[in-house]
Amino acid sequence: MGHQKRNVFLLLLLCGIFLVNVWTASFRNTSGVSRPRYDPTESIPLLLMGGFRGIAVDFLWARAIARHEEKKYYELLTVNNLIAKLQPNFPAVWVFQAWNMAYNIASEWDAPQSKWKWIYLGLNFAKKGAVKNPDNGDLFFELGYMYFHLFDQRFFKYAPYYREQLKKEAGEDNYEEALYWLRQSLLHTQKLRNVLAVERTICHVLWHAALCAEREENLDMALQYCESAMQEWKKYHTNHPEDASTNIPELIHMIEKKKDFLQSMSKKDTW
Repeated sequence: MGHQKRNVFLLLLLCGIFLVNVWTASFRNTSGVSRPRYDPTESIPLLLMGGFRGIAVDFLWARAIARHEEKKYYELLTVNNLIAKLQPNFPAVWVFQAWNMAYNIASEWDAPQSKWKWIYLGLNFAKKGAVKNPDNGDLFFELGYMYFHLFDQRFFKYAPYYREQLKKEAGEDNYEEALYWLRQSLLHTQKLRNVLAVERTICHVLWHAALCAEREENLDMALQYCESAMQEWKKYHTNHPEDASTNIPELIHMIEKKKDFLQSMSKKDTW
């Protein structure tokens, strides 16, 4: 009986490997980026039940690590999707896959439109993971950080384009989304980051939101973000005086100067 079970499992696993290879082969031949289509591997979790599922997940994680090290990101895409189906309540796989799409695969494309499609898929995948793991502060933080970092012009030259596309396609502002998810992360248990790191990130988001609003000539919004950033940094400095990672007094002074400038500009507009 034991031999029969092992043989059945090996057969299912081989079928799974075959489907993975067939599915990933389609990515190698594609010349463009498309929205998700039907995945023939959807039925595998129904087959891999009981004790077999744990063994299959271990196998897939080993395969995922190997594909990541080999920089075979499209194959990693499929493997991660399989793991997410088998372990929907394991936040790491959602983060891993979201970053794979939004950073690794997006970086392989030159056109901003193609980059954006993968970034958007990554963000939506992370959101799907957040829905399935509604109490995981680490996943919320990663999602909030992606909404902050991926739209930062210092690191991504097409960041303004991404920001505009997010508004058009989802009706979302990346800074507001970042603040929402980061604040949600403070309300739930976290294992990977402490409260100090999350609160400091929120302060940075507010300040960068103010600078972005100023560049977009939305002075009223820039002033609101500026005031919020100053309040958050002052509160942070009071609560965490031991943090020396940022020269907070100097930063607060800079924000105050920016606030004065924005107020003077607003007055000129009313004349």
